[in-house]
Amino acid sequence: MVRTKTNGSGIDRLSDLPEHLSCRILSHLSTKDSVRTSVLSKHWRNLWLHVPALDLDTIDFPNNLVFKEFIDRFVEFDKELDLKRFELFYDVNHAHSFDEFLWMIDDVVKRRVCRVTVINNVYVVDETLVTMPLSLYSCATLVNLTLSFVAMNKPQSELVSLPCVKTIYLDAVKFDGDDSILETLVSSCSVLDDLTVIAHPEDYAQVVCVRSRSLKSFTLESQSQYQDPNVVIDCPRLEYMSVRGYQPASIVVHSIGPYAKVNIDVMFEVDYEDPPAITMIRSFLIAISKAREMTISTRTLELIDGYHLMVKELPKFSNLSRLNAFLDKSFWERLPGFLGCCINLNSFVLELDGPSEIEEIKVSPLLQDALSARGFVQLKTPVSVTRTSSERKLAAYFVKKSG
Repeated sequence: MVRTKTNGSGIDRLSDLPEHLSCRILSHLSTKDSVRTSVLSKHWRNLWLHVPALDLDTIDFPNNLVFKEFIDRFVEFDKELDLKRFELFYDVNHAHSFDEFLWMIDDVVKRRVCRVTVINNVYVVDETLVTMPLSLYSCATLVNLTLSFVAMNKPQSELVSLPCVKTIYLDAVKFDGDDSILETLVSSCSVLDDLTVIAHPEDYAQVVCVRSRSLKSFTLESQSQYQDPNVVIDCPRLEYMSVRGYQPASIVVHSIGPYAKVNIDVMFEVDYEDPPAITMIRSFLIAISKAREMTISTRTLELIDGYHLMVKELPKFSNLSRLNAFLDKSFWERLPGFLGCCINLNSFVLELDGPSEIEEIKVSPLLQDALSARGFVQLKTPVSVTRTSSERKLAAYFVKKSG
């Protein structure tokens, strides 16, 4: 809450600030707090209507009619004001009107908005999702887009144009099984830098396809306990790629940037004796073998080890200089086959997950040989876990090798 201050003469110095500075101050507040300043003095009465930001939560309004009237008043007050930020925490169960929601977002787009955040508060996954209007696909001023638990309809591709969008964050956004919506959205953003997709657990899309000539960072996560959509990535300038908690039938990586940093936690739902599946896995491993830095999980090591056992050969990870492995204790001895392909690795950090349930951890001669060629080797265990005597010996061994 802004409070005006006076000096000994009773002069209100804060109200003497130029309007643009006062509005800048208010823009750092929620709209609810910004409106509260209207009671301070006559100067502040309508100042909140000049603030180029709306930060709203529908639970702050007694009903949908009051909420609509509030939005209408703001939008109509100064049509020349460019809206820098629009953040909405929306409760779809709170007197939701589909048409009025669309009109509201349309009005925001018309105000040349730069940043849009719409977070739909749903209590269970399968509840109603608000649908974003098609006007959002052609907002020429939009730079940052964050959507959570909303639905997106398929636009006509010729009407999609988002020339300024640099960041997109999609959390549980539902595309109703239409694979082309995300691909169209991404491909229309010619300067997109950062894309995050957390898949909706009840969506029925078959493929997550990301094609971009500008994208530098891509994160893909899953909330589903079942098979996830297949993935196609074609981003030649990608510097960071993270695919975590994902279980597709296939991931096809056509291109990523040379010397990228990757974080891989995947498990393919495939038959390792099926030749097309083996070909797909090999292509995926070859694509990520260009990485400069890599983080892998137990599931990723299972994938690599399963392929290695079937084919007896792994691609060389010649560019890889740093490897971080977060593994269950039962899988860490499967490392030698993979480490043998990391011919230029000079930093290896192994973190063992969870409390110790075994009495003895043995370092096999094969793993000793694989580790002995590494420049820096470090063992980590969770800080809350007391190491067993064998783990302490193992840690000492790692320190010796890294020295």
